[in-house]
Amino acid sequence: MNIIIEGTENIDSLPYVDDSVNENEQELINKLISDEMSTFTPPDYLAQLPSFIDIDYNNFQFLENDFKRMEKGEKMKEFDIGRYKIESTTTMIKQQLNEKQWNDNLNNARSQLEHQDIRKINLELLQRYGGNSWKLYLSDLEILQKTLKKQLDQKKKQIEEVNIQRKLSQEQTYEKIQQHDKKFLELVYKNTEIEAACKSIELEIEQLKLKQQLQQQQQENGDLNNK
Repeated sequence: MNIIIEGTENIDSLPYVDDSVNENEQELINKLISDEMSTFTPPDYLAQLPSFIDIDYNNFQFLENDFKRMEKGEKMKEFDIGRYKIESTTTMIKQQLNEKQWNDNLNNARSQLEHQDIRKINLELLQRYGGNSWKLYLSDLEILQKTLKKQLDQKKKQIEEVNIQRKLSQEQTYEKIQQHDKKFLELVYKNTEIEAACKSIELEIEQLKLKQQLQQQQQENGDLNNK
């Protein structure tokens, strides 16, 4: 799912060329981020994510029981190995077991004997065919490992190419920013010069006006004296 936040297309960070920020700058950055987050549309941008899925414990009763156990801080029940335990005849006589208990122990002994027979057969099969089987298995693993390594190398190469392109792009952008900064400073300097020149001209005009007024007054005074 793509989470779309208004304004995220205007990225102005160049991590490959930006200088590290100091503590004051970081505080300002955090404030700007908080101010920007307050303008998100929608404000709760996480609302686009799927809500929490409630588990239907009717179909997963074992999960409900296990969650309750974890909430109580109880340990998981130990594995029951009672069915693998075979009582000796002497022990059963001492315990004075009834017929059903004797039959249960007898059936358990038979199942354990069958289990051991199956394990013996499996070990014989493993001894006879296991070597070649493992060789084939390891060969498949080696092929899989080479395939995955090739895919991994390709992904690393792609990531490296993307990072190189990002770095080159950011360095070019940084050069443009420096050029614009230089041009901006030049324009500011020129504007300052023009403003100073304008003030100088205004001052000169004021002086000329004052001089002209003085000359007119002198001329008027001369005319009055002549009369």
